[in-house]
Amino acid sequence: MKTQAYKLKDVLMIAIVAVLFGVVYLGCTYAGGVLYGLLTPAGMGSLGYEPFYGIYFMAGAFAVYVMRKPGSGVIAELLAAIIECLLGNYFGPIIILSGLVQGVGFELIIALKRYKKFDRATLIACAVCCSVLTLVYNLFISGYNKIAIGVLAIMLIVRIVSAILFDAIITPLLANALAKAGVLKGYAIAQDIPQDIED
Repeated sequence: MKTQAYKLKDVLMIAIVAVLFGVVYLGCTYAGGVLYGLLTPAGMGSLGYEPFYGIYFMAGAFAVYVMRKPGSGVIAELLAAIIECLLGNYFGPIIILSGLVQGVGFELIIALKRYKKFDRATLIACAVCCSVLTLVYNLFISGYNKIAIGVLAIMLIVRIVSAILFDAIITPLLANALAKAGVLKGYAIAQDIPQDIED
């Protein structure tokens, strides 16, 4: 479909989103490391990164919400992870694979709805799907299978709450505000959001 073809403005949007969130992700990683250290004496160090997971999904959530094109969320999330890695994430290149999983996890529900539904319920479903899928990924790749079931359950709950807050509430509010201000002219979101027009 012609409307689904990528244009230069789409590439630029993904690049900007990836760079901005790549920097944010790096900050979250170090903040999570600090929280991990603080919670470790209580035996809850595994929860250190969970409050930040919703932020880790935001590049993909923002890109696909604004552009509404197949693959936009996955590409933005993947590039953000690559940039975070290049900036010095201490987990190394493995986070690139994490970024791919996060992008697919968030965009999956939207893809099943043929990129036509972007209401709050859909975004919440995306947030939950991404949280579950990434935790399953962590079980196999990050050694989470060694964590007690009870702690894993708490981790999943915190991750879901974080994802709903940042990706189903904050991300659309931010994108809608930018669209209303006319910053996102030419993107699919602008068709659904009335813009402020100066007299």
